[in-house]
Amino acid sequence: MRFRTLGKNSGISLWLVQARCEARSLSSDFFTASEEITGMRRLRSMRPFSPLVFLCLCMTVSAQDAEHVQKIVESLYPKNQRLKDLRMGEISRELLLQNGSQVADVGCGPGDISVILSRVVGPAGKVYCEDINDSRQFGLGQARANMKRQHVKNVAIVHGGPEDPKLPGALDAVLIVNAYHEMPKYPAMLQHIRESLKPGGRLVIVDNNPTRTGSRPREKQTNNHVISPDLVAPEIQAAGFRIVDRQNGFIDDPDSESWHWLIAAERP
Repeated sequence: MRFRTLGKNSGISLWLVQARCEARSLSSDFFTASEEITGMRRLRSMRPFSPLVFLCLCMTVSAQDAEHVQKIVESLYPKNQRLKDLRMGEISRELLLQNGSQVADVGCGPGDISVILSRVVGPAGKVYCEDINDSRQFGLGQARANMKRQHVKNVAIVHGGPEDPKLPGALDAVLIVNAYHEMPKYPAMLQHIRESLKPGGRLVIVDNNPTRTGSRPREKQTNNHVISPDLVAPEIQAAGFRIVDRQNGFIDDPDSESWHWLIAAERP
């Protein structure tokens, strides 16, 4: 299913269903099997129901969409447990992605996440797969091969710099997964990312939580390829973003003592 957020200034975002709803997924009291809802006018013609019921309906639909993204991951990478554990459905929801969205994958590495995002935003959308490593064997070299192997047509490869990812403007969202701790010039990077986003655009960062170095200086943490969300949150705010969600235990794997945090922020 696809959704659109209306009224960014409203207290609760209204999600309008833009997909053909199957009767087994949603009650026929609200939709028929082939019905398509495209605006508030159609919603007003439906049987009246309370705002609470409407919110619950939207949450259910949103959860179904996250499950759909998870199925995309499993179909693309059935043997990659790391990607299946990444909770891409929840990440896509934090990014507010929909069909036609323009999103950047900063620090994309081999481009696996960019491939997933390309399916989420659909042919009408665009994914910018950015990395500073442009060698043939690593980074963007692997990403180009990955796009060709997966027959991806809506991904653009971007060779960024250590201070500037060189993204286009008016993006809907930017995602950084396990790469923020590798950015020593993070103030400049965050500023350029902010400038690339349209007002209301989302920045979502997922990174490794420190275990033994949580109370140590930033450099000590990043040398171990980890960084505390307590350090990152004020850095994001200093760059002019507004934090809208923070999950310190977004991905928790107690067997390997590996856990990741998530911070979602918005350009005002």
